[in-house]
Amino acid sequence: MTSSAQVQPTLLDYLAALRRRKFVIIGTTVLVAGVALALSLQQTKVYRASAQVLLSRQDLSAALTQTPDPILNSDPARVAATQAGIARLPDVASSAIALAKIRGYTALGLLQNSSVSVDANSDLVTFIVDDPVPANAVRLATAYAAAFTGYSLELATATLKRARTELERKVAALQAQGDHTSALYRGLQDKVELLRTMELLQSPGTVVKRADGTDLVRPTPKKNGMLGALFGLVLGCGLAFLWEALDKRVRNEAEVERLLDLPLLSRLPPPTRRLSSTHQLAMIADPTDIQAEAIRRLRVNLEFANLDLHAKTILITSSVQQEGKSTTIANLAIALARVGRKVALVDLDLRRPAIATFFGIPGTVGVTDVALGNIPLEKAVVRIALGNIPPSNGSGPSHGSKSTGGSLVVLPAGELPGNPGEFVGTAALERLIAELRDNYDIVLIDAPPMGVVGDAMTLSARVDAFVVVARLGVVDKKTLEDLARELNASPTPKLGFVLTGAARNDAYGAGYYGYRGGHPEEPERPRGRRATSAV
Repeated sequence: MTSSAQVQPTLLDYLAALRRRKFVIIGTTVLVAGVALALSLQQTKVYRASAQVLLSRQDLSAALTQTPDPILNSDPARVAATQAGIARLPDVASSAIALAKIRGYTALGLLQNSSVSVDANSDLVTFIVDDPVPANAVRLATAYAAAFTGYSLELATATLKRARTELERKVAALQAQGDHTSALYRGLQDKVELLRTMELLQSPGTVVKRADGTDLVRPTPKKNGMLGALFGLVLGCGLAFLWEALDKRVRNEAEVERLLDLPLLSRLPPPTRRLSSTHQLAMIADPTDIQAEAIRRLRVNLEFANLDLHAKTILITSSVQQEGKSTTIANLAIALARVGRKVALVDLDLRRPAIATFFGIPGTVGVTDVALGNIPLEKAVVRIALGNIPPSNGSGPSHGSKSTGGSLVVLPAGELPGNPGEFVGTAALERLIAELRDNYDIVLIDAPPMGVVGDAMTLSARVDAFVVVARLGVVDKKTLEDLARELNASPTPKLGFVLTGAARNDAYGAGYYGYRGGHPEEPERPRGRRATSAV
């Protein structure tokens, strides 16, 4: 039996999950990109203008008084950051609005729609202003730079003005006393002139670039659309993985094997769209297809699994509908007949019978008529002429009855009873199954899904062995767990499970040999999505 160890997902599993949810990813990406683009187009256009000021680093104090200015000799980056901070003062913004002569603007509004940046490698300060009106942005940016230089000049000369005013007051006092020639008077007069000269030479900054044009900064539909697409892609992948985590459907054979605790008999790919739409079987319509080869492999593995048990009546069921059990059992019956077995295929899915459709059997005579004694068994069964089934190619081995000696009869469901659950438990049906066991090498019974109705569990007491069909992407973990409990409750031996819905390149090992003579080594690749089987 298989191990119950948890299977760790690999990179290929994650890629497969993204491939399964590709429409979620694509839809989310397109939706988010579209929303971002629509919102961008609805935004008000905003234009940007900029002006630049060159900060002055001349040390007038050292030149005139031989006393270095400690501020200018400090860290240049700190000085520049200080100047940028001064530029963001409300008084500077108010002065800029007054210079630009634009009505309706406030100092707070200008500060919110502007920025001041300092170049780390130079003494340039850049003033940026955004505005819906291009002309306003140009005027405000230039006025902002001019207001900053004016405010900086006032700060730089304020101390000099106070000192000069104090000295001028002392000079005036000496003049009032009639002192015009003393050394003190001449010294104070010289200092007044020096301070006046320093005031005139002060220049903390100069506007070196006036705003002369604007750039459209908002909206940017192309950029926003690309960012929206990128965000949508990430969000879509997240949603895909979330959906995958919430999706409890089983997607690998190891999980099925672990939950059912049964050996794998074969992997079967879904039938081609042509076969599915016309309700044909691969073993008849296309015996060289990968699915037909997988059926042959199933036949071999089933016979090996049945070596010790020698089961003659084998019931095939599934958890739920749409897992391909009827398609599987019909193909398997043909494969067994072609190797010399006398096979009886019985349709006991009395709720949704499908076997008659696969073989083109008309009428309603079948199991129910024989069990009720309305018609003998030999008149109810339909013999399938295996000799009419074409061989795989002109030179290959024939699959006809002449070369194998096998035979296949089909017993359709017949008239559907009103109470199928009670009918499958009748003694008359038990006698019919016993009669089939005596007359044929192997009896294959198509039963309803065990996880949906109780017919299969009732029939398990009438057969020698079970085979379970599980379809990837359809059945979920809880359903398989429930099926495992049902199987464990039945004493009937279980030969294994058949995995349907497998990828076509995984159905026959690592490769596919095909047939010589008129057929390529590789089969024709499927054109589009494969449809599910009838049942």
